[in-house]
Amino acid sequence: MSLLPTMNWCSMADIDLQLEWFPMPKSAKNKTNTRVRTRTLSRNLIASLAHGLSVLEAVAAHTEDIQLATLADAVGMKKTSTWRLVHTLVEMGYVYQDPKTRSFRPAPRVLSLGYAYFDSLDLKQLSSPFLRELSAQCGETVNLAVLDRDELVYIERIRTSQIVNINLHVGSRLPLYSTSLGRALICEMPGVWLQDYLARLSSDPRAKDYLHSGKNSLVKTLEEVRKLKYSLNDEELVKGLRSIASPVRSATGEIVAAVGIAVPSSRVTITDLRRNFSPELLSTTERISAALGYR
Repeated sequence: MSLLPTMNWCSMADIDLQLEWFPMPKSAKNKTNTRVRTRTLSRNLIASLAHGLSVLEAVAAHTEDIQLATLADAVGMKKTSTWRLVHTLVEMGYVYQDPKTRSFRPAPRVLSLGYAYFDSLDLKQLSSPFLRELSAQCGETVNLAVLDRDELVYIERIRTSQIVNINLHVGSRLPLYSTSLGRALICEMPGVWLQDYLARLSSDPRAKDYLHSGKNSLVKTLEEVRKLKYSLNDEELVKGLRSIASPVRSATGEIVAAVGIAVPSSRVTITDLRRNFSPELLSTTERISAALGYR
């Protein structure tokens, strides 16, 4: 299953359109009568940059370390030209050359190019196709929320006619302790943070049932969330409303958001949420996390 919504990805080769071949000037010809390609689509094309990116793509696409001769053949250039380009990439830190075998492989710095792209995308914009797909699959309202101090904030809400009529919208804030989204957001918070949070809750009379040491305490509930990878809510926030939520991770593994499905309790049981809704929910949060760079 693809981790991303359907997109038209392309490589350097895929956009190599409407090329014309022109002989090199006589002074530049060699015995093999080498010819150079010129793009007619853009007069601003920097051929050396395009060749360099082709070399980087070829190194990244190879499943094992690649030798210079193989690399030159892959990009269709002379070994001398390929060597200058790949040596530049080595010097810049995007390609690593094994000092013993002299072969090449991608260096960690090349990952920063992809991460920078994903980091520049708005979380809501990136997640939206996945959320709409999930809502269509389960026929229920789907929400995306982020943490803001001791509350969660809705940043996306895909509504259906099935939901209990409550006044929630993008920008709405809810407590963390009594919501599946909130508990998904804080399930991996450090112990010091959690103790401070519980201390702050002690002044909230609505939170007293979550502060005791029994099996339904917030501490025990968060342990279950970490184990199951999702959080459940059984009419704790609103009578007639159940929900299930799972965290979304960034490239570093940090929880940066949570996705939740809200359902009327009149027709969906907790068992239904576990059995029928959790697989699609977990698949969705895993795909969003992967799109953010988490592996």
